[in-house]
Amino acid sequence: AIATTYLEADVTSVTFSSLGSYEHLQLRISAKSDYTGATSDDIELTFNGDGDPNYAYHRMMGSETTSYTDIATGAAFIKVFSIQSSAAKSGAENYGAVIVNILDYKDDGNKNTTVTGTGGINRVHTALLGGSRAILFGGLWNNDDDVTSIVLTPSGGSNFLRGSSFTLYGIQE
Repeated sequence: AIATTYLEADVTSVTFSSLGSYEHLQLRISAKSDYTGATSDDIELTFNGDGDPNYAYHRMMGSETTSYTDIATGAAFIKVFSIQSSAAKSGAENYGAVIVNILDYKDDGNKNTTVTGTGGINRVHTALLGGSRAILFGGLWNNDDDVTSIVLTPSGGSNFLRGSSFTLYGIQE
């Protein structure tokens, strides 16, 4: 582990800026947001403070008997899918778990940074909360600079809620 951020209070974003020198990075997230418009929220991931439309992503989700996909190019972030929102029941079992792999983040000038990941939500009361979910996603930062910082923000909500945790790992090959 390079760093862990455990939220003792609600925050608008989480930033990792000491990334080390590894081949790849991995984020492990257990989070919930204050979004009230739906029972789940997404995470927006950006690199190096780049909020320009230099990102693309594709997401696939299975929820109960429903499947869902979406794709975006020319986006201002990679949308990581899906964490729990405050519209859902409280409790540890209702935080969304996400793993994000950031591949070849220090390959300056040779290739763009790619992201893959998986996540899920286990909802005990499916009729009330929209069902359990399994998620796969991939993304691209259309920039060949080294990644020097990672910023995570909730997509629909204003804050990640207290009790959310974010751990960054370095992976050597």
